[in-house]
Amino acid sequence: MSEQPPVPRTFDQVTPEWLTAVLSQSHPGIRVTAATVDPTMGHKPNKARVHLSYDEAGQRAGLPATLVVKGTFNGTVSRGRIIDFSNMAELVSYRDILPHLTVNVPRLIYEAWEAEPSESVVMLFEDMAYRSPTYFPNGFATLSYGQAAAFLTAMARFHAETWNSPEFGEGGRWGPGTPAGENAARIRSDYFDILPRSEHWTSSVVSPRGAALPRRLRDPDLMERGWIRLVAMLEAHGKVIVHGDEHLGNLFVEPDGTPGLYDFLARGEAWPLSLARFLIPTLDMLDRRAWEKPLLAGYLRDLARFGVEPPSLEEAWLVYRASAICTLMIWLNNSSSWQPEATNTANAARAAVAVLDHDSFGLLGL
Repeated sequence: MSEQPPVPRTFDQVTPEWLTAVLSQSHPGIRVTAATVDPTMGHKPNKARVHLSYDEAGQRAGLPATLVVKGTFNGTVSRGRIIDFSNMAELVSYRDILPHLTVNVPRLIYEAWEAEPSESVVMLFEDMAYRSPTYFPNGFATLSYGQAAAFLTAMARFHAETWNSPEFGEGGRWGPGTPAGENAARIRSDYFDILPRSEHWTSSVVSPRGAALPRRLRDPDLMERGWIRLVAMLEAHGKVIVHGDEHLGNLFVEPDGTPGLYDFLARGEAWPLSLARFLIPTLDMLDRRAWEKPLLAGYLRDLARFGVEPPSLEEAWLVYRASAICTLMIWLNNSSSWQPEATNTANAARAAVAVLDHDSFGLLGL
């Protein structure tokens, strides 16, 4: 096996030579003659569009004029344990999990990882601009009923494909000790389980988004007890592969209306968390009040259509409402290095109203 090219740790290391080494693995004999990297895309400085020129062999192969490169891109200095983990978790999602699911995602062309001199990943994706998507939502362009229903159908399909799958068990492709299993274990142990006692909670509750919330929802003791009780409640519900970071900024719609998802942190998790994380921040507060129960009912019908025996609407409605505390915990504490502060504030407010509307802590006996 030929030696893999080194993982670029800065965007200026995404050179014609590196791209040639990468792309010639699937198209032997081609050469990238020029490459220009645009300024970074989005809020986090980890993704950029690359413009490529090819020799005659590359042109004959029909290789694309642009690709998107995503990775760690912070030199040899870690930006923090959770960010390092999320980079690796995304690579694992596209490499080990998504090829086994029916879901519309950007095509991964190349991926690599290095542990030294610092943990670093790189991924090369198709440029979604070639699909001419008609809709890339943002934190303020909330979904219509039809859009939300279409995304729930897409989620129900791959949830059903993995519903209580034996692959989550010992020896399974997503079981304990596998990279996918580590995604699930570490997001629980390094994030959710400790978040109410973390420095993020302390700083978030005195930020404008935190200060605007009722004092009950800023109480770390209440959130910690609620999370422990919610985890126990979720044990009775179907475990599935979830997207893992369900919000408006990770969605797109094809010209024919087909929904798609990207920026996966895929892992095995109880389905209600995925539904609460998706619906609460993607719907306007007033729309959510009117739409979430019928949307949940449609999701359950889709599960049945895809071969799963779903829970009753009453059972699903109860655990969905209790799971709203997870959405609040995320958006109250989400770092402004991950999403713009305005997006964090909007979603924290949406989640807080949902928790109050549903008496989520009351449903958990608190």
